[in-house]
Amino acid sequence: MKIGIFAYNFKHWKTQQGILNLMLAGKKPDIIFAADKVKLNFYQSQIRTSPKDLYLHHPRDIAKHYNIDYKVVVHNSEQVAALVKERQLDLGIILGARILKPISFKNFKIGVLNMHPGLLPENRGLDNIKWAIVDNLAQGVTTHLIDEKIDKGLLLHKEQINIYKDDTLLDLQLRVQHLEQKLMLRSINTLEKNSNLELKKLGVGTYNKPMSPEVEETLLDLFEEYKKKNNCENNSTQ
Repeated sequence: MKIGIFAYNFKHWKTQQGILNLMLAGKKPDIIFAADKVKLNFYQSQIRTSPKDLYLHHPRDIAKHYNIDYKVVVHNSEQVAALVKERQLDLGIILGARILKPISFKNFKIGVLNMHPGLLPENRGLDNIKWAIVDNLAQGVTTHLIDEKIDKGLLLHKEQINIYKDDTLLDLQLRVQHLEQKLMLRSINTLEKNSNLELKKLGVGTYNKPMSPEVEETLLDLFEEYKKKNNCENNSTQ
């Protein structure tokens, strides 16, 4: 299977870990489409779920080490469309990208795989871990082949994470991030082994915008109640 990666052209955990896990699984990408950082024009939540100052390598250096072709491009561009067609790529994998438009994914033979940090279709959009707490939804990851609608397309795999009574928001974030990597590899294997696989379309669900300051004010209190309701240890047999 010939793979193209959508990544960021700066240090980023998901970009780095995804490339490394693909290499360890013997699934070397043919090319990395690396996009420069852009200014985000929407409100960004103030309660963080991601750690700062991680020790990361630039994806350009990782690509050089493994001899992977590395192109700094605008993801939604004719340049990407032409490269996908020229390289006859089978599968794209999102390891760092903004919203992709059809021009960026229409020429992949299979499609473009996304690992979404929430259970679809119930939890679309942004701030998925936080909205799952507010709406009392299960936490987890969905892998799917994207289409022109945000967080829709064709379902591959869904899996929940455990919730523990002593969890922090950071615990949930890390657990979800690592599950994304696991399901990425499982999804590739599924696609490789089932060339005629019929996938189910994802439903509409709820699309969440960035969490507003007013909702965030209640988040930490809701989180304590959420852990009590969803604590996996409540169902353990000891």
